[in-house]
Amino acid sequence: VVDECGSFNNYCWGFVNHKPTINRFRYQRQVPVKSPKAEAFSKDLIRRGFRSVGPTTVYSFMQAAGLVNDHLISCYRFEECSSVTDAVDLGCYESKQKIAEKKVQDVMGLAEQMNGCMLGV
Repeated sequence: VVDECGSFNNYCWGFVNHKPTINRFRYQRQVPVKSPKAEAFSKDLIRRGFRSVGPTTVYSFMQAAGLVNDHLISCYRFEECSSVTDAVDLGCYESKQKIAEKKVQDVMGLAEQMNGCMLGV
């Protein structure tokens, strides 16, 4: 998994397109015990040699790890977990922006260093 995906974290988040799934359930009876994504995740884990990873177990893992937000909309944790999703998106955006700024700084620094050199002499 690590060789193929870089980390187990990337592998897991790949099943939800690297963004938490936010369900908006009003009643506990609406919360599923498994999902199609959990079934695909489970089948892939089994194919890779993992054991005791049925779709219900995998869905529980997805809930616990934050891949799925199944808090009822009346629960105080629903908004907290949803705002964490927004923060993750913002953090990802800020990280990309910082990387781009760093590249610009590196190019500018190199240009300044070359400015002091005499080429072809």
